Amino acid sequence: MAEITGDVREIVKKIVCDILEVEDGELTETTVFSEDFGVDSLAIIEIMTAIEDSLDITVDQGEAKRMVSLAAIYEVLAEA
Repeated sequence: MAEITGDVREIVKKIVCDILEVEDGELTETTVFSEDFGVDSLAIIEIMTAIEDSLDITVDQGEAKRMVSLAAIYEVLAEA
């Protein structure tokens, strides 16, 4: 994917907010999902799957462990 546009960032943030059931303002690029919201690995997989479906991309399942914040998700997507 290489470049993460503002539109992609917005889509990803909305997906994460919806799945974690948090408000947009509660989530920053550096918010650590597990520490700040008690998110487990199943929720991360759900986020990854929803992103794949929305953006029509495939992310290696092994990358899920890296997807701990919005910034980390953007980094993974840039490498996808």
